[in-house]
Amino acid sequence: MPPAAALLYASWPGACLGTMPAEFLPVREMTGIIRKKSFFADEGWDATPLQDASLQGSIDGVEDCLRSFDPYASYISSPELAKMKSLMADHPAGVGMDIFEDRQKRVHCVPYPGSAAESAGILYGDILKGVDGEPVRDKSLRDIALGIRGESGSIVVLAVHGEGGPMRTVVVERTPASFPTVLRTRISPQVLRIYRFARQTPQELAACLDNLPDGEGCVIDLRGNTGGNMEAGVECARLFLRKGETILRLKSRKSTRNVTATKKGKWADLPLSLVQDQFTASAAELFIAALTSAGRARSHGSQSAGKACVQNLFTLSDGSVLKLTTEKMLYPGRDDDWEGVGIPPSPPDNPSPEGAIDAQ
Repeated sequence: MPPAAALLYASWPGACLGTMPAEFLPVREMTGIIRKKSFFADEGWDATPLQDASLQGSIDGVEDCLRSFDPYASYISSPELAKMKSLMADHPAGVGMDIFEDRQKRVHCVPYPGSAAESAGILYGDILKGVDGEPVRDKSLRDIALGIRGESGSIVVLAVHGEGGPMRTVVVERTPASFPTVLRTRISPQVLRIYRFARQTPQELAACLDNLPDGEGCVIDLRGNTGGNMEAGVECARLFLRKGETILRLKSRKSTRNVTATKKGKWADLPLSLVQDQFTASAAELFIAALTSAGRARSHGSQSAGKACVQNLFTLSDGSVLKLTTEKMLYPGRDDDWEGVGIPPSPPDNPSPEGAIDAQ
């Protein structure tokens, strides 16, 4: 399965999916949306498996059906959604890290600087094996995220290991906290690290850029950035591009459109370098593709994660939610994408700038 990510402070965790009376499953409405909006299905898509699953009242069956043609698709029933919101309210504190599933279905930890997770000893890229004694294997990222959350001041025990390293038990105290999406992490050279793309990220990035010393360039560090809000990634790219330059191409099932810079970005002439790694995904890959394709920056580090599919949420008439892949991001000026393969660093592949920020 392609990479996926969940943010423990802002993710949409869910409880275990089970069964539900068929009358609660809006199959006809779902079928219409799938045939009209899905990137992978079409008007002739066979809805029989979905109908069969609904007749059995099986949410698990519905999800299996959806993922048979769309690896990112999911369905959350209205009662399940209400249950999630209640659980979120009862579990307001987390540990301050992202979790990321790679193509081998291993779950990696990406702690935020100064977070409870980092302070307790969780290392960047640690592989998560268990939460409070429960293995995470075969669990969704939503379920894992929910298991890590809890009441403020309570303890969660995480079983982790580094790549090829011994298993470690890390005890973390849950803490309610929020973290900026952009931080200046070094002043020589000037390094701005974007941890994720959210609605506020363009404003946070602009504020950091405004504080750079005159005449100095900048390194933007995207390691561990698993994506987030695609529009935020687009708006951040606009800050560095010239009017008319293509940010990306968006391909739906029926058409392809260009997304371009509508004016010269405030920092279109700023000397710029990028850093990426195997956890750089989705909107972060969009950002890299836009700036490297326009010749605005070179990217250094290692091959990125490889997620180019775009999902949208559809709220159904009964309050349930259907998530589908509706578009795919393409390289500017090209007809190909990075789904499943990732984006390589700019050639020649070398550890600069600054040893790809000292190789984490």
